[in-house]
Amino acid sequence: MNPRLRADIARAYDEHVRGRKVEASLTATLAYFATLAVVRSFTTVVRGDGAYLSIGGVHIHHLVFGVLALLVAGVLALDDVWRMGRAVLFGVGAAMVLDEFALLVFLKDVYWLPEGALSGAALAIGLAALVVNLWRGRSFVAAVANAFSRHRGGAGPA
Repeated sequence: MNPRLRADIARAYDEHVRGRKVEASLTATLAYFATLAVVRSFTTVVRGDGAYLSIGGVHIHHLVFGVLALLVAGVLALDDVWRMGRAVLFGVGAAMVLDEFALLVFLKDVYWLPEGALSGAALAIGLAALVVNLWRGRSFVAAVANAFSRHRGGAGPA
């Protein structure tokens, strides 16, 4: 990444996000989107080839790690500690749980079956809720978009 672009993004973060109420929300939103992209990509690539975590022959679904992340984020919230880490854990956990939401409902692995579409609906609702956070941070998003526009093609202002 162009060093000037990186500096502009850091400046926009400091100006519009750092230390404000929206900081944890935006962090959780970014963690959610990143986790969702990684989890969906991984499950699509390894579909059916057995490259899953198993303990004693039992497939450990990523839903389990999502629930653990949400629980840890909740425990940390009780004493209001580690705010940004908590936001990341919440975003990661929410993505993992909603990605396998149909498993919670049907209590069986329906990820690639028609019933698995319920997970897609849950993800859409989660995405819609998190888009509100992006809207709350729209001044930062606009500043980042402007920075990319100014530095498009590697040519930035002198």
